[in-house]
Amino acid sequence: AGPPPPPRLLFHPNCGQKAAVVNEGRTALRPHATDDFNHGVVLSARALRDNELFQVRIDKMVDKWAGSIEIGVTTHNPAYLQLPSTMTNL
Repeated sequence: AGPPPPPRLLFHPNCGQKAAVVNEGRTALRPHATDDFNHGVVLSARALRDNELFQVRIDKMVDKWAGSIEIGVTTHNPAYLQLPSTMTNL
């Protein structure tokens, strides 16, 4: 029958200072996207399984910046990570 399906992939509540995770972890946003640039890092609440695909839907774009919210996945528990101001140089 194969392995059970993985739990739903959600965002972890530990996020950048200028980001917010809402909607029970299903939505990540930048509340003041036109005022703030860095510190918009969000991560998945769990690691991806081998060959697992995920989809991100962008509901709103802000054209003031070259970048905005930064989404990542990790094999580490996000609760214990100190998030950088940006993921650009990692």
